[in-house]
Amino acid sequence: MGKLGDLWQIGRIFGVRNTLRRFGYEFERRSGLISRRMRSVAGWQSWDLQRIAPDTTPEEFLSSRRCGKQPFFFSLSQNLAPNLKLILGATGEESLIAEANRILQGDLPFFGRLSFAGGFPPRWFENPVTRQRVEPTRSWTTMRFASDDYGDLKLILEPSRFLFMYTLARAYAVSGDERFSEAFWIAIESWAASSPPMSGPLWICGQECSLRILAWSFALYAFLHSPQTTPQRAALLLSMIAAHAWRTMQTVGYARSQRSNHLFSEAVGLWTAGVVFPELKEAAQWRDRGARLLREAVFDQITPEGVHLQDSFNYQRMVLHLLLWTIRLAEIHQRELDPAIKGRATAAFRFIAGFVDAKSGSAPNHGSNDGSNILPLAACDFGDFRPLLRLGGCILNQPVIRCGGLWDEAALWLCGLPMKSACELQFQPAGAVSAAAGYHRIGTRNSWVLVRAGRNTHRPFQADQLHVDLWWHGHNLTRDAGTYLYNGEPPWDNGLAGTAVHNTVMVDGRDQMRRAGRFLWLDKAQAPGRSFSTGAAALPNVFEGEHDGYRHLGIVHRRKVQCVTEDAWAVVDDLLGSGQHETRLHWLLPDCPFELKDASVFCGPLPSELAGFRCSIFSMSTGSTAVIYAGKLQAGRIEGKYKDEDKDDEQLLGWISPTYSELSPATSLVYSTQALLPLRIVTVILVAGEELNLRQSGQFVILSRSDVEIYRVSLSPHGEPSYNCEL
Repeated sequence: MGKLGDLWQIGRIFGVRNTLRRFGYEFERRSGLISRRMRSVAGWQSWDLQRIAPDTTPEEFLSSRRCGKQPFFFSLSQNLAPNLKLILGATGEESLIAEANRILQGDLPFFGRLSFAGGFPPRWFENPVTRQRVEPTRSWTTMRFASDDYGDLKLILEPSRFLFMYTLARAYAVSGDERFSEAFWIAIESWAASSPPMSGPLWICGQECSLRILAWSFALYAFLHSPQTTPQRAALLLSMIAAHAWRTMQTVGYARSQRSNHLFSEAVGLWTAGVVFPELKEAAQWRDRGARLLREAVFDQITPEGVHLQDSFNYQRMVLHLLLWTIRLAEIHQRELDPAIKGRATAAFRFIAGFVDAKSGSAPNHGSNDGSNILPLAACDFGDFRPLLRLGGCILNQPVIRCGGLWDEAALWLCGLPMKSACELQFQPAGAVSAAAGYHRIGTRNSWVLVRAGRNTHRPFQADQLHVDLWWHGHNLTRDAGTYLYNGEPPWDNGLAGTAVHNTVMVDGRDQMRRAGRFLWLDKAQAPGRSFSTGAAALPNVFEGEHDGYRHLGIVHRRKVQCVTEDAWAVVDDLLGSGQHETRLHWLLPDCPFELKDASVFCGPLPSELAGFRCSIFSMSTGSTAVIYAGKLQAGRIEGKYKDEDKDDEQLLGWISPTYSELSPATSLVYSTQALLPLRIVTVILVAGEELNLRQSGQFVILSRSDVEIYRVSLSPHGEPSYNCEL
């Protein structure tokens, strides 16, 4: 397809209106119109309190909050201390104080799991990984998110989200230590002195500005009654919030054009500035505009089934945090929102709840993961979604998780609830609604699979149709690699979004869709599918589906996934078409000791009760099996003639990225063939703990337990699996 065809596809993805918005933004940026607008309000003198809020004084601003006239989620953070201590326990409280002290020593948190030596106050313009610096006076209108000069700008911007402030606020609440309050105000004064309004790289993004508004609003109330919170400091913070709201307004058209979480962030930032700080002259305008933009974002980006269009569990959490913040704050301030916003928020909440593992609290690392956790109000791991479930259950009256854990803390901060819940749990595992949205959960409560099989009606973000994530008693046995970096050097420029690293089949070395940029795919692959129950199974235990991503090759990839028992899973892949093709089946397994025998990998031991597991691959066509660990071949061999010299997929294999900028070793099992189609490949995964025997007999793969056959599948692409429903 030529350039005109590509432009037609891109136009259809974004829509005429959003395409025009993007062109309008680029015209203003490149022509210098935005720069001139920014210069017109540069310098803090433009944001003096007498200009932005002429009817109040610093003393009145602070007093009105201390006496409760302008309420927030909580009135006195230290009143939460008794319940916080109960939630954290003695060890947790000690760990929290230690973490806060490390921040004061310059060890800053990044992306939920990492920490880098960034100094305190932070070295706002330094990349903590490469130690490159961006000039503070550099105009943001000339910058991009990656450069040889400063590397990945996300690493520079992260401290300016002020997420470290939540740790300081939590530590202050339980300890009353004024060092933590003073540290926040020192950081605010340092940031204001280092980054005058509109003039430097830290002002590059309306979303970043909006997230700062949320963090600073929370911090103001967390440290509200501290003697370190003086009227002058509070007035400075109000000026900074006003400047950030104004900055967000200037490029909101860009956020609308992206159809992503940016619009949610900017809408909620504007709405918060308008509702929480009504003294500001433009408060009503920001509040009303934010409410309209939030409604637009909700109905454009969240489907009736509750799926956010970015198809990312981490972004779904981010969007829900923003919605829960707004819904709860609207209740406190008695501000009406469109009732349908809460309805869509509830659908989004119930959707994500259906894919949180019951034992670990984790969700699959599915979709783009930029390390965002904008309400880090719990002593839980970054990948633990239980704080979200507890918070959403309280605000939306949708209890899906019991109280009594570290995950209770966020709900305490925003809802002030006692740590007891009289509500009965309402959650049912993901079913027909999520399946209709392209997400299938099959299996049991403790042994389950996510299968991604959706119809791309909007912008695809990853080429991952028919990807399989397998969870067993809290262990993620076959997994999604994550993201690592958006703005790294190739192949790490969002390289983990491609087909090769997902648990699916790649044909002739090609992605399921055609890549047209780091975040854009064309020739969308569509994957209808269904999940259903067989026999006496209470929950769906079989998935069947296919995708047409290789239609230009005359090939359909059909996949059947079956939970045979809690300890046995079978995946049948049929490549339907004609002619000889290269196929490559990939499974990303945990970082654990392994042994390769023929086409089977024996993995383990792993922690807890999981001694080990076996992943075996069968086919009537001769193939080669390989294990790649941390981008290097460890055992076996990979064959392929369709290798792109500019794209070495093998470098990307054998890695897992739990959060942005973190890359950890994992085990990739690759089975490759050069075969005439049609072709069937069968994968069986067995977990230690049940006496199961797996063997190939002629053209059949047979699974037995105690000499009783419980599963049989033909290796012919025309054969159908059989299942003993009574076992």
